[in-house]
Amino acid sequence: MDIPERLLHKYTHLKDILKSYGNMVLAYSGGKDSTLLLHAGVEVLGAGRVLAVTAVSPIRRDEERKLTSELGKGFGIRHEVVHTKEYINTEFIYNPARRCFICKTELFENLKRFANEVNFKNLVDGTNFDDSKENRAVFEIARKYGIKWPLAEAEIGTPGVKLLLEYAGLKDFVRPHYSCSAWEIDLKSIAEKENKQQNGL
Repeated sequence: MDIPERLLHKYTHLKDILKSYGNMVLAYSGGKDSTLLLHAGVEVLGAGRVLAVTAVSPIRRDEERKLTSELGKGFGIRHEVVHTKEYINTEFIYNPARRCFICKTELFENLKRFANEVNFKNLVDGTNFDDSKENRAVFEIARKYGIKWPLAEAEIGTPGVKLLLEYAGLKDFVRPHYSCSAWEIDLKSIAEKENKQQNGL
């Protein structure tokens, strides 16, 4: 398939950025953005220098976790999960407008902790160029935890990601889009159950 030359230049720039890292821990959801980063990272760094980490919690569907794990193994990299607890945060439960902010904060905290444990210095998230212009609050969290947004830095947005995935033959390595299940489950009951378990009740 034909790819605009300008987009190919951006993709080359993306790979140069990733290569400069030397290694990376990637917040891997199995979606389009993180899949493209995983592919490019393995291409320029090698599978041994790329670690994919997926967040697991009651707000994320079990089939989503299983499919993401299967897709990650297809790249021959180490894939780990971190168990996040945004769902027991009172503000997360009662202030829906803040849920994305709190969820990202919890994810980045766990990502940084994991990276320190394995002695990898570069923390990478799949926020693309279009996304980066929409949520200033998430940008501030990312900066706080040292999270890098190479897709945004290379100025590759959503249309470009889709084209590059097709170009690389990766359409079948992307999981279906799942909406956030935090809007569909009883967060209060889940949090109460978690607190009782923690207190031995």
